[in-house]
Amino acid sequence: MESRELQGRVARLHYQHGMTHQEIGDLLGLSRVKVTRLLADARRSGIVEITIHSSANPFADLEAELVGRFGLQQVWIAPSFPEERRTTESVGMAGAECLRALVPTSGTVAVGLSSSVAAIAAHVHADPAPDLGFVPLAGSWGGISRGMNPHEVALRLGSAFGARTYHLPAPILASSPDTAAAFRSDPGVQETMRRAAEADLLIAGVGGTEPRAGLLIDELGRSEQRQLVAGGAVGDISARFFDDAGRAVAGDVDERVVGLSLDQLSAIPHRVAVSFGPHKVRALETTLRAGLMNMVVTDAETATALVATAAGDRRPSENRESQYRRSGA
Repeated sequence: MESRELQGRVARLHYQHGMTHQEIGDLLGLSRVKVTRLLADARRSGIVEITIHSSANPFADLEAELVGRFGLQQVWIAPSFPEERRTTESVGMAGAECLRALVPTSGTVAVGLSSSVAAIAAHVHADPAPDLGFVPLAGSWGGISRGMNPHEVALRLGSAFGARTYHLPAPILASSPDTAAAFRSDPGVQETMRRAAEADLLIAGVGGTEPRAGLLIDELGRSEQRQLVAGGAVGDISARFFDDAGRAVAGDVDERVVGLSLDQLSAIPHRVAVSFGPHKVRALETTLRAGLMNMVVTDAETATALVATAAGDRRPSENRESQYRRSGA
């Protein structure tokens, strides 16, 4: 990423002086493409903040339909794009809007394993909340990094909100049930898990059981994957796998998890699922239908598929699909 100084110069020329991308490029000796990228970087870094003085919502009807179908507290929908990277950024922006609306000024927010949740932090611009705490829902796994581990996401969100952060000093999946039990008996682990269980708000991703349907499933061995599928698993929330009725899938994997159980996380009052993509529709639909999560942040295509699935038709109608494609999905 270019220096913040160059981002600021380009941003002032464009937003304050109304210069086009080409005019800025000619003035500063940059290509038009590079100017476009610098402006995008300026928005991501917080140099530029755009305020829209309107309550108009491009997906209001779809959000209302999701709320009605699943009895949800609230829904946030972002546009869909052909490139997964752009959709991830879009969902991250919607997730930041969700957090700004829901995060209390004091209390605790529990954070789960998710690449989509990790994308939120870059878009959060909030006043410091020193009486607020972010705590991981489960431990971490060395093989799953890239800023997506629960403690990493909690740290990034805590920094964005100027809040306290807590660490759960344990792996998300121990090598054996006995090792997991030993970690869970550690006083530091118990204290962090107690804070997570008493959280006011939970925000976590929802993974599926198909290949590339979640950060965790591809890290498990073939035998573990087969055991989960044989047990009826359709998805997971921070390594807690559930079946089509939203019940915990018992077995070796579940016994090795160091983190809150499905019953514990379901007891948190406000629970936001952040997830999107066709390979996650079944898992996400189950979490909403079974009440594991009572709010959702997703993209328009996934939301449309969820509505169709809830209506008993897994294929969105042509009219609805084209409607949201025209709206920027």
